[in-house]
Amino acid sequence: MTIKELDNKLKENGISEDQYFLHGLFGSTNDDEKIALTIKKGKCGIEYETYFRERGEKHSSRIFVTEKEACEYILKELVRSI
Repeated sequence: MTIKELDNKLKENGISEDQYFLHGLFGSTNDDEKIALTIKKGKCGIEYETYFRERGEKHSSRIFVTEKEACEYILKELVRSI
């Protein structure tokens, strides 16, 4: 699953864009008070970080090595919260 496919699946499940931030490409325009996914350069290549930002601080940060794993995690967390 890609970030674009994740965005489509979230919409299909009725999850509002203001509940998530997907690297500034999809969802909300900021990551404050939302579950988020960002892409960054890590020690061994590209890393996908998921987290929840609250009052300017990251919580529940997780690092994934594949886009698919990170997207599946975000989907599971947001669908579970409905």
